Amino acid sequence: MKYFLLLLLVAFGSFKIKAQLAGKSTYAFLNLNPSARSLALGTNSISVADKDLSVAWQNSAALNPGMHNNAFVSYNNYISDIKSGYFSYARTLKNQGTLALSIMYLDYGKFDGYLPNGLSTGVFTVKDQCIQLGYGKALTNKIRVGASLNYIYSIYESFVSSGLSTNLSAMYDDTAKNISITGIVKNIGFQAIPYSGTSRQPLPLGMDIAIGKKLKHLPFRYNLVIHDLQKPDMRYSYASNLKDENGNIKIVKMTMGDNILRHLTLGGELNLSKHFVVRFGYNHMRRKEASPEQKRGTVGFSWGLGFKISKFIINYGSASLFPGYNANQFSLQCNLGDFYKKK
Repeated sequence: MKYFLLLLLVAFGSFKIKAQLAGKSTYAFLNLNPSARSLALGTNSISVADKDLSVAWQNSAALNPGMHNNAFVSYNNYISDIKSGYFSYARTLKNQGTLALSIMYLDYGKFDGYLPNGLSTGVFTVKDQCIQLGYGKALTNKIRVGASLNYIYSIYESFVSSGLSTNLSAMYDDTAKNISITGIVKNIGFQAIPYSGTSRQPLPLGMDIAIGKKLKHLPFRYNLVIHDLQKPDMRYSYASNLKDENGNIKIVKMTMGDNILRHLTLGGELNLSKHFVVRFGYNHMRRKEASPEQKRGTVGFSWGLGFKISKFIINYGSASLFPGYNANQFSLQCNLGDFYKKK
């Protein structure tokens, strides 16, 4: 497994890392929420090493023996025919860390194709998929490391593309003080085969720091994420819907305070009992980027619930993506070993 990690570092270490945000890169679906829990907390970067297998999608350092023989499945119906799904299965190797095989897909539905002259070309589909092999291991009782290798395949009608990427993470996990700090570098890689008629595009590189802390005298755990550190200054100017006294459209420039807040996402989990948890989250960047200036509503806010029923862990998450519409996601996890008797 040491050679596996070394291979990933060497394979991608020679690629030039560029600051990329949404709209300037390809395969943006890699940053989708893999679970109802992450959707409710407002982020994919969760600093915790519990039994939740979905956390390892971007944070492989979270993989641990508690996930052994666990299977995880999640489904999200975004809007209309657009839907996504996620599946993962983990195995722990004796004294060698934990492996996880995961699959994520995004299906945009069916479309009617036409030539410029109006002649129908039939129905076509648009899909994105990613197969991930992740590995995580504890180096000491407080330090964990992880890496994943991702194969990406995308098909938009007759336009096909594929790529390779990796996610690297390291976690400081102090169970005595109930605090964990994780550094994540995600989507390091390249587009191996670009879409027909286009040149290679960069992947949505991201650098995050996630801090998780469970309070001492309250069954509450918060998750603070400082994200998109690959581009500290995200300020830009834009034309507003307002006009000055001369009738000219006002140009608004993002303030430094707004820029700082766009790098922060805050989420919390309140454990009301051993089998029931309530979650919430706030993503400031989502609120500012995905809602109109005059009517933001609850965009950027998210919430969710978690239950443990018999052998199953069931989670529900809901997030306001733009005014008047929420994405709803359901997740299910279980240990396959619970369904058969041990000899």
